[in-house]
Amino acid sequence: MKIFFLMCALLFLPLHRTVLAQGNLQFNQVLLIDNNTATVPAGKVWKIDNIIYQAVPYLQASSGSGVCAPCNGSSQLWTSYTTQTCQVSASNPMTINGVKSSAGNTGSPLWLPAGSTLAGETKTCNPDPGAFGNSCICPPPNVTAKTFISVIEFNIVP
Repeated sequence: MKIFFLMCALLFLPLHRTVLAQGNLQFNQVLLIDNNTATVPAGKVWKIDNIIYQAVPYLQASSGSGVCAPCNGSSQLWTSYTTQTCQVSASNPMTINGVKSSAGNTGSPLWLPAGSTLAGETKTCNPDPGAFGNSCICPPPNVTAKTFISVIEFNIVP
């Protein structure tokens, strides 16, 4: 019986060393990735911790009639408006290795190996001046919302 346990232990030790040979992770820094593409450096791994959706308010025409003089490049002006929110869709808030992606709803972190690329998405909202305008309010300019990705970077220590 002792020989059986000894043989099992000898068989397990080489496998155990192989599993540990991949290295340990050592915290390096926290990053906030926006819409500029970033690459995971060699010898590092990234853990996507959270995705932050910027919500940018903008004005949308809601009533009125008539046309006023050109303003901000548009000849359509408003008499009243509502406030809307410009925000990136939660279905594909980032691009990983050139593919629009979602972190999913698994509750598990998403890990990226060295050489992977990551970028947040953007969305531009264009206020629609419509055919409104009587007391002439200038339509505001376009607004752009971004996705920010919170990343923890680890060093791979052999």
